[in-house]
Amino acid sequence: MRTIKFRGKRHYDGKWVYGYPLMVDNEKYKSTNIVTFDETYPDTLAKVTTSVEFNTLGQFTGLHDADGKEIYEGDLLLSEENAEVFEVVYDAPRFCFKDNVFGFRFLNHPEFFHVIGNIHDDPDLIEKGGQP
Repeated sequence: MRTIKFRGKRHYDGKWVYGYPLMVDNEKYKSTNIVTFDETYPDTLAKVTTSVEFNTLGQFTGLHDADGKEIYEGDLLLSEENAEVFEVVYDAPRFCFKDNVFGFRFLNHPEFFHVIGNIHDDPDLIEKGGQP
């Protein structure tokens, strides 16, 4: 079974946090939060709700790259095959990567890719072909 979790950038310091989304949208208040385990007390079931930037919210794909790193929606992947950089997107019902030639392609073999960043922290990596 795939682990369901999300990540987002915390409003007040830009740090990535991981957990479960909690969105509030009513007439008085609108926010996007992630519910995480309390880092101060990792051995407890204490939970913390942290406000995150909505546009950075991305779901874990359930897949790992060639280095064993978790792959999230919005990650940038470097292909071992042709050194191209692709963005991970969700195109129901599966996670895919954007290909400028073919459109969306299913992410069937994540073991041939490396997570090199994400569209929020490293937007210029796509234009530079993965070069810093």
